[in-house]
Amino acid sequence: MESEFRETEEGYRLLFESNPQPMWIYDRDTLVFLAVNDAAVHEYGYALNEFLAMTIKDIRPPEDVPLLLEKVASVKPGMNSTSTRHFKKDGNLIEVEIVSHTLQYAGRRAELVLAMNISDPKTARTREYGDRQAKDSGRFEDNRFTNAEIQVARYVAKGFSNKQIAAALRISVRTVENHLSHIFAKKSFTNRVELARYVLENEP
Repeated sequence: MESEFRETEEGYRLLFESNPQPMWIYDRDTLVFLAVNDAAVHEYGYALNEFLAMTIKDIRPPEDVPLLLEKVASVKPGMNSTSTRHFKKDGNLIEVEIVSHTLQYAGRRAELVLAMNISDPKTARTREYGDRQAKDSGRFEDNRFTNAEIQVARYVAKGFSNKQIAAALRISVRTVENHLSHIFAKKSFTNRVELARYVLENEP
C-alpha cells in the first residue's frame, strides 16, 4: 500500500492560510483544485470560486499539459519539486518553481503545492528578505536547536525549498537536508509541514 503523508485540515491550516506564497491542494485523480490560499488568489487573479471550478491544467499553456500529466502520474509519496509555467487570469505567463507534498484530503489522493513566481523581479529580493527575517531576534527560537537549525526551520516555515534555503544561507543542499534530519529527530517530526506548523505556532 502506498505510504503517503497524511495531515488533518487543522494540522496544516496555519501553514497553508498564512503562507505569503501561493499554495493550493489538488486532487491527483481529477486534477481539480480542492483548496486555494489567499496568496494564490491575489497572485493569479482568480476568485476562490473560480479556482475551485478549475483544474490545474487550466493554468498551464496547452503545450505543457502532456508533460504535466506525465509528472502527476509519476508523483512520488512525500515531497516533490519541479519548475513549470503558469497562466494568470490576465493572460500573463510566468515561470514558477513548485514544491509539493502528497497528502490525503477529504478522503482523496491529493497534493499540497507551493508555487513561487521566479519570473517576478521582486523574487530576486526574496533571499535578502528571508535572510533578514530569519535573523530577526524576535522570531522563533528553540533551545534544542542549533543556530543553523533555527535558521533552516524559519525558512521552512516561510515555504522555502531546500534549494532556496541553501542559496539563502550559502550552504549546500546536502547540509540543509542534514539540518532537517537532525531537527526531525529532535522533535519527532515526520515531515516539513509539521516543522513549519511548529515554527509558526511558536513565534512570538
